[in-house]
Amino acid sequence: MLKIGMVIMTLFLLSPKSTAQVELNVGADLMSRYVWRGTDFGGSPSIQPYLEMSAGNFVLGAWGAYTTNLPGAQEADLYAGYSFGDVFGITLTDYYFPSDDTLSVKYFDFDENHSLEISGTLTIDKFSLLVGKFFAGADDKSLYLEAGYDFGIGNVFVGAGDEVYTTDGDFGIVNIGIGTSKDIKFTDYFTLPLSGSIILNPESESLFLVVGVSF
Repeated sequence: MLKIGMVIMTLFLLSPKSTAQVELNVGADLMSRYVWRGTDFGGSPSIQPYLEMSAGNFVLGAWGAYTTNLPGAQEADLYAGYSFGDVFGITLTDYYFPSDDTLSVKYFDFDENHSLEISGTLTIDKFSLLVGKFFAGADDKSLYLEAGYDFGIGNVFVGAGDEVYTTDGDFGIVNIGIGTSKDIKFTDYFTLPLSGSIILNPESESLFLVVGVSF
């Protein structure tokens, strides 16, 4: 993890845009369910806050997901990323899963409570490709691939993975869906972004309809 973090930081320092103005963003999404890569985490509405700092092509951030009824799945992630124009990007993510009993889940127990993933994205016109590989922590094997297409008024996606993503550990399709978004205008000064997706996991034979708003 240290070596990869040093590589990302080096790219940031060498970037001609590294002296760009630093921007800070904070916000939250309220989702009817937290469905990630074809799996429902928590089985309840989810509050998902984030805090992000960006400078040029480099980004650092924190993102969380908290169920509204306990006990349930909780998540608090840290990530660092670098983009090469609008075509290619690389991200290192530390997934951390605390519980409502924080005394039983130690943050610095990286072997049990964290999973580290390196991921890359490729975007060409309306097509996108994501490759994510867990390499350390509680999950150090799982691979995930996802292809997407943006058709203007919405997007479609197909994802496949192995190990933690499937019931038998074999590679299979786990995430097929279509999503869209729109802005609901209340006044000239307030607009509420609304998003929605219908998601099918063929491997677990599960179907999800998810809607959410952003603040």
